[in-house]
Amino acid sequence: MLETRTYRAESIQAALLLAKAELGPDAVIVDVRHLGPRRPTDSDPVVELVAAPARPAVPTVAAAPNLADPLLLGLTALGLSMRLAEALVRSYRQYRGRKEQLRQALAGRIAESISVAPWLPVGGRLVLALVGPTGVGKTTTAFKLAATAQADGFPARVVSLAGDEAHDARAELLARELALPFARAANAVELERALRSAAHPFVLIDTVGTNPYDPRAIAALEGALATTPIVVCLTLPVGGDFEETLEAARRYAPLRPRALILTKLDETRRPGMALGIAERLARPLLALTTGPAIPQDFVGASTPALAELAAWTLERLEQRAARHRRS
Repeated sequence: MLETRTYRAESIQAALLLAKAELGPDAVIVDVRHLGPRRPTDSDPVVELVAAPARPAVPTVAAAPNLADPLLLGLTALGLSMRLAEALVRSYRQYRGRKEQLRQALAGRIAESISVAPWLPVGGRLVLALVGPTGVGKTTTAFKLAATAQADGFPARVVSLAGDEAHDARAELLARELALPFARAANAVELERALRSAAHPFVLIDTVGTNPYDPRAIAALEGALATTPIVVCLTLPVGGDFEETLEAARRYAPLRPRALILTKLDETRRPGMALGIAERLARPLLALTTGPAIPQDFVGASTPALAELAAWTLERLEQRAARHRRS
């Protein structure tokens, strides 16, 4: 009998993010129910989702990995676990030259280790707060998500929790250019007011860049986000030092991030590191961003998209190994 757990949120997506963040990418959805509003003053219904951890796979005896394999070395250098790296290399060599079969095989292996989740607010309201260091692209990403949702028929609103006049002025100008509703909030009280003043099904909270090594700044942001049902989404760049990125991510733990967005894949020669970061942080991946254009430079996370990234990375690693052999 499955050991189930119950999650409540304002939309199916928000409840699913909570379940996957706690139970892993293969969480089994047992039941979904739409309940009434949480309080008499609430206008949004509550979704109750019952989920259970996936049944553990039966362990098999595997051959020892070839630690000198250049493809294996290349993937583990990008932060992938040996288990996932081996699975991807095996699939790549088995289906190389058969593009469609290769993508399907890679997607299957990735789905076993990396959780992805939809973010459009079907079945209720989703309030998503982007948190992370300064300069990772939170503001641009918030507008990409809002503009994409709006184009897909989901009214969206951006709320700036930056508390910085210059930043808010730029964000407000961008909102006008994109015809997106926008509000400013300097603290938890103003944020609560902004969220209740309009019942958009999708709200993006753009937070101020926060130094992960400043506990007071983290605590202040935690307090500002604690007054209403919010899904906190950790937003990190790809391409820097891998261990430093993971350590920075750990410092945001007090904010209880339930989801992940990875940015700046266009600004690195190692975009495959996105796979390693997503696997190690074990949070549902919502999106990847590849440039400043709104909303074009944006890819919703999916196993096919990650499989494409894995195939590209493996092809480059193989080409590099071939050049090394010839030299």
